[in-house]
Amino acid sequence: MSENASDAVPYQVLNLAGAIDFLGDAQAVSELLQPLVLSLSKDIGEIERLLGEGDIPAVARTLHSLKGFIPVFCHAEFAAELVEIEKCSRSEGNLELRPKIEALLHPLRQLVQESKRFLQQAG
Repeated sequence: MSENASDAVPYQVLNLAGAIDFLGDAQAVSELLQPLVLSLSKDIGEIERLLGEGDIPAVARTLHSLKGFIPVFCHAEFAAELVEIEKCSRSEGNLELRPKIEALLHPLRQLVQESKRFLQQAG
């Protein structure tokens, strides 16, 4: 598969061009996306569970762990949003932060779906 063919797929959260630029080629992206999809799928469920329990400090720790790969694989706006919410989790109360964290779940799920689609197309 050529990198140009994968660029034609409209991704809203996955920044494929940025990831290829950062990592060097589509093969390197594929190699890192596979474990990322597995880990992120687990992390999303964990965030949902922790939110249900009201454990915002534990949610913040999970978000902190995501900060390492989100800038590599996501568009800058989403990466900045996640970083800002994680930063705020150290100073804001649960009521203010919960809706912001819940709002992150949809794009994180979308990142998983877009990554799976890329991996299928990459073969």
